[in-house]
Amino acid sequence: MRLFRQNLGLISGLAFFLAFLGLVPVLYSRPRPAPSVEMQVAMPRFVQVLLAAGDRYLAANLAGFRALVVSTESMDADAYRILGLVQSDAAWLNPGHEDNYYIAAAILPWYGQVDAAQYVLSQASKARPFDWQPAFYYGFNELHFRKNPVAGAEWLRVAASHAHDEMEQIQLQQMAALWISRGEDVELAIRLHRMMAKETRHKPFAAFLEKRAIRMENLLLLEGAIKRYRSQTGSSPTHLNELVERALLSSIPPDPFGMRYIIDSDGKLQAVSPQISGKVR
Repeated sequence: MRLFRQNLGLISGLAFFLAFLGLVPVLYSRPRPAPSVEMQVAMPRFVQVLLAAGDRYLAANLAGFRALVVSTESMDADAYRILGLVQSDAAWLNPGHEDNYYIAAAILPWYGQVDAAQYVLSQASKARPFDWQPAFYYGFNELHFRKNPVAGAEWLRVAASHAHDEMEQIQLQQMAALWISRGEDVELAIRLHRMMAKETRHKPFAAFLEKRAIRMENLLLLEGAIKRYRSQTGSSPTHLNELVERALLSSIPPDPFGMRYIIDSDGKLQAVSPQISGKVR
């Protein structure tokens, strides 16, 4: 009996632990409420500042906490809309809020709230000129969600201007050049390439951009000649020398990267390695 009294605490703890183990399956089998109740309403901004005792930065932090603790697994479209409003409010209260723009970039555009994400990211980019990431995410959203590679490239150039490491600047500018060339307006892409070549302080990269501009000019020239060939003959050329034979071009322009231009088996104009066999220029 004395031994039992001495170990009563240990025995009681063990009994409670065993009871807990038995209850866990029952607790997990019970239906639970939706975890996104914190995204059921967006308060007016003046109310948020009032509740934060007039401190807009504290109000921004409180809005950020709401975004951080939300569980997105079972949220519906309206809850994501409210999350976009909450994060937009946080960006208005404190544009440079780092956690807020991270969450906005990671969640909002993927669930239909592209406008809200872009507002948060544009505010962060203006408030954080030392940070290239908000402008990069903004540019990615323009390319991926809005299908506007030229606008995306412009924001990559903003990101490059915010980067402090020279290699980061060059990598962002290279990506911008690639995105620009994916746009439908080739003449605009050529002008932007040359503008970027003038702006960069890295001479090898400026030379690369100029070569890209020359290649796009060559392809544009060849496409125009092919279009005139079709207009005259009613058919497409099988090789580029036909354009010279019909006096549509004086010669086939050389590629600045040492490639060669061909019309492939699908009738498309391509720049390929000189070692690749195919229809000659």
